[in-house]
Amino acid sequence: MKVKRLILFIIIITLSLGLLSCTSYKSMLNERLSELNTNNDDKIADTQFQNIIQSLENNDKEGLKKIFSSNALKEAKDIDGSIDYISGFFKGKIQSKDVALEVSDHKDNGKNTRELKAFYTVITDEGTYIVFFIDQLVDTKNPDNVGLYMLQIIKESDEEKEFDWGGDKTRCAGIYRPSIAK
Repeated sequence: MKVKRLILFIIIITLSLGLLSCTSYKSMLNERLSELNTNNDDKIADTQFQNIIQSLENNDKEGLKKIFSSNALKEAKDIDGSIDYISGFFKGKIQSKDVALEVSDHKDNGKNTRELKAFYTVITDEGTYIVFFIDQLVDTKNPDNVGLYMLQIIKESDEEKEFDWGGDKTRCAGIYRPSIAK
């Protein structure tokens, strides 16, 4: 009788340890996947940033438009005028940049979305700017939303009055222009 209890106890301990190791492995795997997504998000943000800057430097309106999602272009007010505004506003050659990212994932009734917000502080030989954009990385329900949704470039000195991470004050499709610039 004691031998049966001992064997049963050993089996329970062995199964418990096995389950714990699976949970630890799953946790480690999820952590690693999260790290990979973060590294990938950094690369995506830097690629979009380079595409934006290259389009501005080359005065390439069509190239800049191609970065935006088709729905953002439909919703945007005066995209051509906004591109002209921002092209004349951002000046100089980049000397340094620093970035902060925010990524949000949403899953709801079979609809998956992933949005990237990138905030760059950019120092050029002519000034310091904030380059902010919202990029819709995934939208399984409406693929026409995938792409750049919003772009904002302001002088760093105007951050307090013109910037809110694409919230109620500044969120718009296309290119943000302050009301005084309209």
